Amino acid sequence: MSYTRRRFLQTLVVSAGAVTLSSLTGCSNDDNTDSQPSDSLPTIAPEYFPQSVMSGDPRPDSVILWTRAIDGDADLSVTLQVAKDAEFTELLVDEAFTTSADNGRCLKVRVIDLDAHQHYYYRFMFQKEGKWMSSRIGRTKTAAMADADVPVKFGFASCQDYGGRYYNTYLSLLAQDDLDFVLHLGDYIYETVGDSGFQDATEERSIEFRDPEGAIQMGTEDAPLAAAASVDNYRQLYETYRSDPILQQVHERFPLVAIWDDHEFSDDSWQDVATYYDGAKDEQHSQRKRNAEQVYFEFMPIDHTSAHGDDGAGLMAVDESQLFPNTKIYRELRFGQHLHLALTDYRTFRPDHLIPEDAFPGTVVMDAATLTAFLTATGMPQPVVDATVAAMSPVIDIDAPEMAVYKASFIDLFTGLYTQELATRLQIDPATAAVEAATRAQNAIQGKLTSSYLNLALAGAQTSLPADHPLQALPPLPETGIETGLGFYTLGKTSLFADLGARYLVIKDTFDLYAGYLEWLAQQEGKSVQSPYDAEQLAWLSGVLTQSDATHKMMATSVSFAPLLADLSDSRPDSGVPDLEAVLNSDLVPSSLKQRLYLNVDHWDGFPQYKTNLVKDLLSPTGTITFAGDIHATFVTQHPTDAATGNTAIDFTTSSVSSGTFGSFLDEGLQGLLSQLGPVPEEIDQLKYFFDTIALTASKRDDVTSKLKFSKMWEHGVGVATATSDGVQVAFHNIPTFWDGTDWVRTSFYDNPQAFLAQVRTHLVNWKDGELTILPA
Repeated sequence: MSYTRRRFLQTLVVSAGAVTLSSLTGCSNDDNTDSQPSDSLPTIAPEYFPQSVMSGDPRPDSVILWTRAIDGDADLSVTLQVAKDAEFTELLVDEAFTTSADNGRCLKVRVIDLDAHQHYYYRFMFQKEGKWMSSRIGRTKTAAMADADVPVKFGFASCQDYGGRYYNTYLSLLAQDDLDFVLHLGDYIYETVGDSGFQDATEERSIEFRDPEGAIQMGTEDAPLAAAASVDNYRQLYETYRSDPILQQVHERFPLVAIWDDHEFSDDSWQDVATYYDGAKDEQHSQRKRNAEQVYFEFMPIDHTSAHGDDGAGLMAVDESQLFPNTKIYRELRFGQHLHLALTDYRTFRPDHLIPEDAFPGTVVMDAATLTAFLTATGMPQPVVDATVAAMSPVIDIDAPEMAVYKASFIDLFTGLYTQELATRLQIDPATAAVEAATRAQNAIQGKLTSSYLNLALAGAQTSLPADHPLQALPPLPETGIETGLGFYTLGKTSLFADLGARYLVIKDTFDLYAGYLEWLAQQEGKSVQSPYDAEQLAWLSGVLTQSDATHKMMATSVSFAPLLADLSDSRPDSGVPDLEAVLNSDLVPSSLKQRLYLNVDHWDGFPQYKTNLVKDLLSPTGTITFAGDIHATFVTQHPTDAATGNTAIDFTTSSVSSGTFGSFLDEGLQGLLSQLGPVPEEIDQLKYFFDTIALTASKRDDVTSKLKFSKMWEHGVGVATATSDGVQVAFHNIPTFWDGTDWVRTSFYDNPQAFLAQVRTHLVNWKDGELTILPA
């Protein structure tokens, strides 16, 4: 692979053992003209440090310090000072470095030879017209030594969209003064600007790319929508997000420990592939992925080189050979006796979603013979095999001679449907779209297909076509007394290009079958289609969790282990809520929804067999506590107890800092799905008030081994965890999206934090000796 020649940011190294201005990797000032005069006090000038300061990845003897300094277009000599006190009377570091436009004017310095479990204060300065201009003063804290018996308290957060939204939820962290660090679980930025599906920019909180040619333009003149692609696009996002005064205060006060999720690159991405167009076009973009990673390393104070074998004391140089596909951000941090934290990367190596977004709904992926062979090979009793096969969708062979008229008609029908979809999604003229549409239709209408889906498409066409159209003469295809099979339609896929039925609202029972089949096939060749970790990351993770002697083994994962299910089937467990049961038992719920649904298979639920085995073979035996985000909801999930060790794994998922809640997204998706069937009855509309109850009830089934114990889908928030020798306590500090006449994330409380904090609901969860206690807010 060849790489373009670009200058990358280096994280420089300075020792806290001596105060000098000696040359360091060619980046120090060689003379003493910039050393601070003893009789001169610096002026705090945040306009020259517009993103303020940050620290990150604290170890017992080191920490990474960050700033971005601007004064015109030229390179700038910036001095870092580190001291044990906020008055800087006892300087440990007084070193000059150079910021450059090549690195977005960012500066990262690793300070080594520090004392363990100590607060330090730092600032960045430069001389301007004989005066010293200074950043605000930052405070950081090193980790405790591995043998120190001290409690560890940290905040954790995720999903902080900027457009039209405020970071009020961080006020709950700022109300704490004793956090050892803040764990950010991903979606620190959102790569899109103007996405009406979930963003609502205001005049005060909006972004317009200064490099529009470098961005991916997906909107229209009336509804502009762009996604970052160039280095400058991504830099602008970090610059803007980090201009927020509350976010700056969090970073100025506490060291950050961060991993990424998808939006640091692209929504619901996997490896270097985006999903904006749901398969309507090829979205693999390796250089865009590397651009996103480069800027992440510029702006985030993470010690990414520890995954590459760095010992935590050397120079951290980022070059393109360390970016995708060679990226490693997974790493470990130790905080005293009671916390060993493994920071994982779910996105960089993960495979595609198991159901392609452009999968033709009628395609049969497992016919009766294939399904029977698979179920038999996995040891399922024959009566269960027969019943499972019989429950699948009806199947016809469209290439059979008697189907010739249908085949020609359906090719013509779907050529038109594909043309319309492609022209709309890709904003191209119908004639151009028709060329690809014809190919897609030819490839789709062949072999074994589900007749129930084809009949649905036929009926839809017949209602809109003239009475003399040839399609009007075709009777429905047979749906009884014929072969059955598992098709994409059987999995919940009903549209030609869609995330519904592919990444969201997937039918659980058939999806588990299909996922198991794909994994079974792959394992015949020694592979996996479900592992988000490559072999190296998995071996590292297993080593950290099995070999650690810490009281609590913790794992940061960007996506949740919660079983995100809606069980609307007739055999569902009783929710205990009469009003809900009355609606679910009525004919108001369409039969197509009266089954078990995965709400989100972009998460761990999308890899069901791998998830189960990871919990069973690694997480529960080691008693690992996982922390997750991304889903914009608060969940607590308890996994099965390991029989050999008696240990149990548990997952704490925090909601969004500011991004729309999962409840609101789920409601919009459900409304859109139901509206296709006609007006939505008021009783069905009331289901949104029971989303938490539905999800909690769904995991009561015996075959759902991980149990959802707590759910808040309509609240934003952050978490605070405290680990001691006696157990772990988690406090979720949450706020409803809209409550008491106020939109709590779209209204700024920066000047009145107490008014916001007075409305925060604190949910306390205690985890001790494998026992979970949840206290009411």
